[in-house]
Amino acid sequence: MKITQLSLIALALGAAPVAVRAGLDIGINIGGPEVIVRSAPPPERMEVIPQDPGPGYIWIRGHWVWRHERWEWFDGHWDRVARPGYAWIPGQWVARGSGWVWIEGHYSTQPPPPPPRPGQQVEVVASEAPPTPIVEAIPVAPGPEFFWIGGHWHWNGGWVWIRGHFDRHPHFHPGAYWEAGRWDRRGGSWVWHEGHWR
Repeated sequence: MKITQLSLIALALGAAPVAVRAGLDIGINIGGPEVIVRSAPPPERMEVIPQDPGPGYIWIRGHWVWRHERWEWFDGHWDRVARPGYAWIPGQWVARGSGWVWIEGHYSTQPPPPPPRPGQQVEVVASEAPPTPIVEAIPVAPGPEFFWIGGHWHWNGGWVWIRGHFDRHPHFHPGAYWEAGRWDRRGGSWVWHEGHWR
């Protein structure tokens, strides 16, 4: 009986993870149990974002979950922000030790920065690769001089999705278009190159 109690105490104090199934381990953290999946999650799926239900909603992208000893896709969805000014920090799978750990998404009191104005030169450097872009449903353009500026991932200490929108070309002419921004790798970081008008 004493051995069992000592074993439980050792686990509670952060002993090595204990194998409980073929595909995962359970470790103990101060915040509670930590599920460590031994196989890497599959690549993220592209999602088509439906029209938002109204003001005060944000898109929470889909992600892989480990369930019933296999990977299952959990679809993205619209969620109503509990309080104005809160931003959603997406969850992510992080490599840890001999496996992968899910860090749950959460609301943050620090709102995401406003998207840069088209043509504005801003260098943003991220310490990790951007997630797979979200496929957005593009509505009908309000006029011939309006162009779709697609959404993109913005780095704000964590990845935040900036939704796409239409904007008017400042010097509209035949053959005019918007050249989309992109993330490029630079050493061990990722650098954002802002899009611009052509």
